[in-house]
Amino acid sequence: MKVLIGSRALNYWFPDSRAAHDTDYFSDEKIEGADVFWHPLLSNYEWPVDGIASPSELYTIKVSHSFWLGKKRGNWQKHMFDIVFLQKNGYNRVIPELYDILYAVWEEHYGRKRAKLNVSAEDFFNKRIERLYDHDSIHRSIAYHDRPLYERILKDGHEVMVDKGKFDALPYEDKLRLVREEVYATALERQVIPSGYHASPKAAYAWALRKTITDFSKGWFPLFIVLNYSELSSPDVDYVRIHLENKDRLVLL
Repeated sequence: MKVLIGSRALNYWFPDSRAAHDTDYFSDEKIEGADVFWHPLLSNYEWPVDGIASPSELYTIKVSHSFWLGKKRGNWQKHMFDIVFLQKNGYNRVIPELYDILYAVWEEHYGRKRAKLNVSAEDFFNKRIERLYDHDSIHRSIAYHDRPLYERILKDGHEVMVDKGKFDALPYEDKLRLVREEVYATALERQVIPSGYHASPKAAYAWALRKTITDFSKGWFPLFIVLNYSELSSPDVDYVRIHLENKDRLVLL
């Protein structure tokens, strides 16, 4: 069995997509001049008879793979570029049965995501990171409303773990704002503040967004971000200015 995937398959359906520089297959046999990947679970899906992954299958492959490419920034950026390209061309839904198979494949291939949410706030935050301000106070400094949106979706009795049902109940715009608040707080804490506010806000946001998807979360939350990446790929406000205007909300450590 062999199925053409990657940029060559994308070029087949969309000649105006980015240029292909290599050839990728899901295949249980070697193919001369091609990069081949195989896992037995892939045989549980009914692939197209013409041997070329459809746009919806390519979208599902790229979405499922995006959570494990954090250490390969260039590959991750190409994946996200293709995801946005497909979204703009009307392909913005994953195929559930294929997504579940691929998630299990990547989890076995790369290892389980390490984000641990069922812990106290003290245990959740990386103690190796030298912080100037209390993390929650940074959230308050860039909140869209009277309090950070993450507080609205915390699971009852937990300091870090969130409730998907509460998230789903939010208006769509507040879902996007909640993601942005998380990314703004991470960009500020890990990049902007340590640089003495000299770091590029846009570059810091891009770094924090990628890390949120690949390292700092798992499950449905990073999936929501990837599925809505066209909306979330850049800041929607001058978050550094807003943070500085609300310095009275910051708590020094």
